[in-house]
Amino acid sequence: MSSKFNQLNNPQVNIKTKLAMYWTSRMFLYIYADYFGLMVPGHLERMIAVETPVGPTTPGLLIVFSVLLIIPALMILGSVVLKPSINKWLNIVVGIFYAIISILMIVGDINNEWMAYFVLYQFVELGVFALIVVTAWKWPKEVR
Repeated sequence: MSSKFNQLNNPQVNIKTKLAMYWTSRMFLYIYADYFGLMVPGHLERMIAVETPVGPTTPGLLIVFSVLLIIPALMILGSVVLKPSINKWLNIVVGIFYAIISILMIVGDINNEWMAYFVLYQFVELGVFALIVVTAWKWPKEVR
């Protein structure tokens, strides 16, 4: 029997689907990192005391945090439904924006032993953001 009959089919994945899956991965990483954060000593006490890493919790700060979480969730949908020209640049800009946030979090937590798990998650997220930006940057041109 020829070896070509034993090869598995490897169909091309649509670029929009790839981007949506990258953003979905990022959201799962975010959820799991936050879950493990609940086990860091003092974290729950700070939550109960209505404190955040950037100061006391306020309604305005909760809106800012919500927007920071809503954007990547909407990028999953946007990556599938938006026109390619908007989609490409939105993925590049938003991917770079969140990569910068991840770098700032790494810098802020790199020396905290209890946050080593979080730094690990941030490095993995940086890899996902790199995939998002590079994939969007290399968006194929339409052949006419």
